[in-house]
Amino acid sequence: MPIPRPRLAFLFPGVGSQYPGMAAKWSRQYGTFRETLSEASDGLGLDLAELCENPAAGDRLNRQVESQLALLAMGVALYRVFREEIGLPATHLAGHSLGEYTALCCAGALPLAEAVRLVRLRGEAISRAAAGLDGGMMWVLDLDADRVERVCRHWTEDGFAVYPAIVDGPRHVAISARGADLKRAAAEFEARGARVFPLRVSGPFHSPLMRPAAEELLETLAGVTIAETAVPVLSGVDARPHPGGAAGAALLAEQLVRPVRWDDVQSRLLADGVGAAVELGPGRVLSYIAARDGGRLRAWPVDDHAGFDAVGAELVLRPDDAPRVLDSCLRVAVSTPARRHGPDVVRHFRLLEERRASLETEPAGVEAAFACLGVLNDLLTAKGLDRAERRRSIATAAGGRVWA
Repeated sequence: MPIPRPRLAFLFPGVGSQYPGMAAKWSRQYGTFRETLSEASDGLGLDLAELCENPAAGDRLNRQVESQLALLAMGVALYRVFREEIGLPATHLAGHSLGEYTALCCAGALPLAEAVRLVRLRGEAISRAAAGLDGGMMWVLDLDADRVERVCRHWTEDGFAVYPAIVDGPRHVAISARGADLKRAAAEFEARGARVFPLRVSGPFHSPLMRPAAEELLETLAGVTIAETAVPVLSGVDARPHPGGAAGAALLAEQLVRPVRWDDVQSRLLADGVGAAVELGPGRVLSYIAARDGGRLRAWPVDDHAGFDAVGAELVLRPDDAPRVLDSCLRVAVSTPARRHGPDVVRHFRLLEERRASLETEPAGVEAAFACLGVLNDLLTAKGLDRAERRRSIATAAGGRVWA
């Protein structure tokens, strides 16, 4: 029985850091990266290569529109380089907030020129809406997300404008509110045992307070064709694949007034059998979120590597991974409850034990790792697991690594 192949996701952040150092490095190494920044600059009246690579541009990258254009262009450029240099196909794409536009562009739902135009108009609409509001955002940590959302809902019913804005994990939530309400909420959540930290942003984003920007963006999107994609792009609004067309446009507008449910996106990736993810952008924020979530989704930030060869060397199953894979196969085999019992379960488990013992005397290799994963697949089949469940278990045993 063929081994269900682990699935690979590309993740695109909505904020970035260290643009100049990272962009200059990738531009020197990869012509495709430089060409993509140039393509994204066409028609903008803005040199994105200069913006991304010049340390003197730091102040401009603190501006909403410029930073978002740079992040989009770099994400698309890194995706194109990854496909050229490593070649592993994506099975899922997802982006946090602005990163959703990058994901849609990479999946073919939007041409780069259209994506750049939309992101500029989106940023301008957001800036205009935020300028008329005395509001901001704040992290609320160490309280259950459901409880934070419930408290926000009760306050809103009492006339206070306090809303959940980002749900990055079960106990990692950001809220948006007007200035006075934000201060009140900070005191209230601290009294409930939370840790609170303000976000360095200029408005109460991803909340109903941004409705004017959402309505403006929806008018702009009325003339845009969003194609359906062969590879699913998960929406941060509901963690479902983008539908394309008018429904897809509505989701992009709703993104401005609804919370980013990144925790649900990660859960959907795991449910779909994704074991590995590559974060494409300046910084490592999404990889950090995945690691903080217990590492169930193994994420590799491109920003953490000297080149794409180094990314591929870590991402793809290697000969020296065999002992770890075998030990993981044994752990998965023991910890997975059986829905069926029979001699095949015992036989496959003993075969795994024999293969583990053989590594003490025989050199290991990728073939040994594949062989163990194949035995684990047969064992899980004997236990009554379906293909999707086996895929998730095999991704765990492989440590998130994939194969061509």
